[in-house]
Amino acid sequence: MKNNRSLGDHEHLITKHKLNRNPPPPDSLFWKMWYAVGEPIAQKTLTTGFLEGIKNGNLDPNQYGAFSVSDIYYCFHGASDYGIAAKRTTNTVLQDYYLKKQDSYNRYNQSACTTWNLTGPESIAPTPTALDYSNFERSVANGTAQEGNVKDPIFTLIVMLPCEYLWAWLASQLAPPKPGNIYASWITSNNYPDGAYAMGNFLQDYITLNPINEDVATTIYQTATEYEYKNFYTATPEPT
Repeated sequence: MKNNRSLGDHEHLITKHKLNRNPPPPDSLFWKMWYAVGEPIAQKTLTTGFLEGIKNGNLDPNQYGAFSVSDIYYCFHGASDYGIAAKRTTNTVLQDYYLKKQDSYNRYNQSACTTWNLTGPESIAPTPTALDYSNFERSVANGTAQEGNVKDPIFTLIVMLPCEYLWAWLASQLAPPKPGNIYASWITSNNYPDGAYAMGNFLQDYITLNPINEDVATTIYQTATEYEYKNFYTATPEPT
């Protein structure tokens, strides 16, 4: 029960490209976006039934399973999105990151299909939120999102940042898991922000040389974070 979007590829890339895994500088875009729009949504996400169930160890396994299967649909699209972005960038480090993430998603998708007895994305009926999230992410990867000029391939990294850091932050708020919590591994395996920090530091270095519209970046980031929240929120029915 690990964040499917953090698949062990960060360690390889951090070592290969000597990326900085420390928290980004306080004035970096990483933290500007997080404090402006990310953290308020994250705090709200903590109160969802899904996260409360993870924290207390009483989340209905059927609800966890449904959430996971719908997320697999997103991951199939994510693999393609990384491939699209990799073809559009000329930055060798960014391209290497995207290609490694695509490979990781492909390997995860194969494993997940075996676990859940799925033939592929065609056998999944995604939730409306997962479908909309996937389509939004695809528009960013293509450089055609309606939110603004996102032609620079770095925007694909920006749209992926919420899932990379949000899950780690959520896990940090739930840690340590209570003894006997059947979802303890979800908490412990997701409580790892190093990969997101490396992304944030690389992002700062990149935009220093290749300035982007930070307002558009924040809008993209906010939209992705809101989709993450909706995925968690809709995973459990509202109490009656």
